[in-house]
Amino acid sequence: MAIMLGHVAPLFYLAGPFLFFYTRNTLTNTTKLSKLDYLHFLPFVLSLISIFPYYFVDFDAKLRTARLIIEEPSYLFNINLNWLYPSKINLLITPFVFLCYSLYCLFLLWRYISKRKTQIFINYKEKTIRKWLVSINFIIAVININYSYFTIHFYLNPSLSLQERSILAYIIGFLLFVIPIALLNSPQILYGFHKFKKVNKQKKLFCKSGNDSSEMITALILELVKKEENLLNPDFDVDEISKILNIEKEDVLYYFHVVLNKKFITLRKELRVDLAKKEISSGKLLSHSMEGIWMKSGFKSKTSFFVAFKEVTGMTPLEYSKSLEKQPAKNLIKSNDEKMFSKNNSF
Repeated sequence: MAIMLGHVAPLFYLAGPFLFFYTRNTLTNTTKLSKLDYLHFLPFVLSLISIFPYYFVDFDAKLRTARLIIEEPSYLFNINLNWLYPSKINLLITPFVFLCYSLYCLFLLWRYISKRKTQIFINYKEKTIRKWLVSINFIIAVININYSYFTIHFYLNPSLSLQERSILAYIIGFLLFVIPIALLNSPQILYGFHKFKKVNKQKKLFCKSGNDSSEMITALILELVKKEENLLNPDFDVDEISKILNIEKEDVLYYFHVVLNKKFITLRKELRVDLAKKEISSGKLLSHSMEGIWMKSGFKSKTSFFVAFKEVTGMTPLEYSKSLEKQPAKNLIKSNDEKMFSKNNSF
């Protein structure tokens, strides 16, 4: 009692902000704090300043105070360990401050889940994190409700029997014990999802209904890649697909390599070359420079355009253009031969 009383009081003001930052930043996938966020530490700083002189009080005096509180718990409301404000303010305010933070975190989760109801599918990582956040925040909310009830009950009736105090303490203690047990159900939270890749591949992506949606997701990915506006964007890549469809980058790569059996860069290159071939076939090479062709096909440079075109077609753009010029002549010769053959047959 002598060691714990007063010394750790400022730490109670950190529990709420830390829970809030953890929940909010996990949902928004960020680790940064804004300048306004540091205002959440103000109660901790004030409490620390107020209790600081008590750290240098003789320990024998602290022991005497501890014995008085053990003999008569109501004495806790009569002592004053702070110099800025009465100590009993900490006793009354801290549980309710923490409760407010806890309820607000539940509100953030509810709002986040409500917005995400319209999404087509949820990846495994997001589903696991969401389940963990709901669990931890719900447990902490129940702990805070019990802690607040205990505080009010004790304030109104300081002579609360040891048995009554023990029941509430056991409930709070059991719930605190549940938190590390809950982690056993989601070890990825502690050790990271990269250590569980083999397990995750069995449960790749989930629809709202919970069924596998490989065909639908593959179709959506292909639709995005084939969109002309995306092909014409030199910066369009796997990260962009991951962001648009809300799928982990490794999951997008999985669908390309395993389901489509083709690399993203290979498919994108082939589709861009097809655009270039259309431009050349429509006679655009005569009215535009070669630079205009590769820019309108989504390539970043003339060199990358020539290399990709050669790899896909086996010809340079100029050779391909000349081959198109020869085709009408070949078709004309072929049609004349067919006419002559038909005349000979008529005889």
